[in-house]
Parts: sequence; C-alpha cells; structure tokens
Amino acid sequence: MIKVRANIPDELIKAINEKIYLDLELHILQKKLTEANDQGKEGFAEYLNKVILKVISQRRSNNEYLRKHGVKVREPEELDDMFVRYYYSVQSDLGGYKEGYEQFWKSAMTYNLRKRMNKYFNFKGG
Repeated sequence: MIKVRANIPDELIKAINEKIYLDLELHILQKKLTEANDQGKEGFAEYLNKVILKVISQRRSNNEYLRKHGVKVREPEELDDMFVRYYYSVQSDLGGYKEGYEQFWKSAMTYNLRKRMNKYFNFKGG
C-alpha cells in the first residue's frame, strides 16, 4: 500500500480504510444475494440479507464517524491493472482541507477481502 498521507490522526486513516473495505464487502454480498435469488436458494438468500443488514449498519456508523470528523472519500481511481487509488480530504479546523490518498495493490485487497469475508463464508485457500 502506497500512501501520500495528509497529517491526520491514525484513527481517521483506519476509518477511511474501513470504509473502503466495507463498501467492497457490501458489493460482494449484494452480488452473492442476486446470484442466490436467481438460483432459487432461499435459505442462503435469507442469510445473506441478514449479513447485508449487519454490514450496512457497520458502514452507516463508520460513515457517521467520518462525516463528524469532516472526512470525504472519493470514488476509486484505477491506476492500471495492478493498483487502485482512493483520494480523501479532511476539513481542517483552521479552514481549508487536508488531502491525501491511499493506493492499494489489487491482489492485496483481494487477499484482505477474502480474509474479511471468512466471517460470513468459509473460503478455501488464501
């Protein structure tokens, strides 16, 4: 992970990273829910609905924390087939904004997402 970090507390950086991963988790879960509904797997779809509601709740509280601290995270920017960059800005108490970005290696993000998704599913490998 490459960083051009604004001078902000570590807690905000952790919350920014959590927002990124919660958004990705939600995307994966919604895709799995669509597949489960298309395949007629009602029990699995019900389980996914419960998990999605839990992730939405976590995402909402994380977004409230970021909003309270004046943090905005922009949509990801694909640098190439290996890296993605997330720009963020934090409103300064003195006026103006502090800006920075987090750059992620896509393979590392996939690995981290797989580890995070193990809370909900039992993935093999990675």
